[in-house]
Amino acid sequence: MFLAGALADRLGERRILSWASAAFCFGAVIVGLSPHEGTLIVGLAVGGVGSIVMAIVGLSVLNKTYPEKAQRARAFGLFAVIAPVAAIVVPLLSSAIIPRSNWRFVTILWVLVGLGTLLLVRRTLPKGTESSVRSELVTPALAGIALSGVALAFSFFGIGPKEGHHFPNGFISAGVASVATILLIMTMRRVATPTLDIRTMRRRGSFPILGALFLVNGVNLFFFTYLFLQFRYHQTLIETAVLLILPQAVAGVAAVWGGRLSARLGSARVAAFAFFSAAVLSLGALLVGAEASAWAPVIILTIAAIPIAGSVGPLTHAFMELAPEDGVGSASSVRNATVNLGIAIAGLITGTIIFNDLERDTEQNLAAYQQQADAFHLAGVFCFVSYLGAGLLVVLYARRRGVSVIRAAHH
Repeated sequence: MFLAGALADRLGERRILSWASAAFCFGAVIVGLSPHEGTLIVGLAVGGVGSIVMAIVGLSVLNKTYPEKAQRARAFGLFAVIAPVAAIVVPLLSSAIIPRSNWRFVTILWVLVGLGTLLLVRRTLPKGTESSVRSELVTPALAGIALSGVALAFSFFGIGPKEGHHFPNGFISAGVASVATILLIMTMRRVATPTLDIRTMRRRGSFPILGALFLVNGVNLFFFTYLFLQFRYHQTLIETAVLLILPQAVAGVAAVWGGRLSARLGSARVAAFAFFSAAVLSLGALLVGAEASAWAPVIILTIAAIPIAGSVGPLTHAFMELAPEDGVGSASSVRNATVNLGIAIAGLITGTIIFNDLERDTEQNLAAYQQQADAFHLAGVFCFVSYLGAGLLVVLYARRRGVSVIRAAHH
């Protein structure tokens, strides 16, 4: 993650995005042709590198392309549409392919996405020139190792109760993270101008907004509903994908309007209102009873999806506003690192708890249905707490930035 921003600054965003798109395609091909588990993991790793670099550098390009505040807010709203659109298209196509053919053919979709991105990059971005400053790559590499070690440690500890032999791997990962952090601190002090740019984190309000990013990515009402539909209602992949079209489509529209409202009213104001609304609406999960129709959780999710998706663009805009003009790539790396830490730590904890409660009793009787409904209720409570906390953090961010979330200042 941190190397992506540094390499984009050194070699140019067009070149790095092209390489990332090619890596994503290459990883998909490895997965599709994989003869065993080892090569499958390698393929997923290569494709994962490509996808995360595309996300980081793509966000940086948006920030630079739209210097005017209102235009940038709208652009981040459109950027937030990618997730719900992908969530509609990919599961439907994958569910249509797998029952009729080999799962390996799904990777053809990945290759097409990578090639489409590569073509778009080559056609739209101007050829950049290499930076005259040959920045060192040790500090961003160490930061990435530390981040990966923390994420892996929580992953291993998360599956530890069921498989105790994973605990040593967790301690090893935590040790690697600690060593990398110590080396990073030492290197940052010895190097006159370290490449790892943390200026964004020194700006007033940066930590509250990073905290909000961490919290909201630790819960996922879409994923919880996806699990609930499959465990409680025994939906197939294609049936689940079809049921979730409605909330994902609503989320796409809400993401666009979130960006537009952010341009008019201010990112902090829109993000705070969206989070408080999402917190209240997430409690709608408590209304889903043991014998409710499958449409009940879908309708609850559809309503809650409006503020959930509407908050993505404003929250991203609020953080990227803190980035200095010559440090946009690094700010994007910090944002994505926080997002992924939220998924790896808080998301792992909440997801594991909900999943364990859903699968604890697979009998198709009222007692099992009640237990699964209770698990969905708990998911709603998790979302309420996380979104409420995120809303309060955005208010704190706004206060430190001197912005009112009650009455937006117009200039």
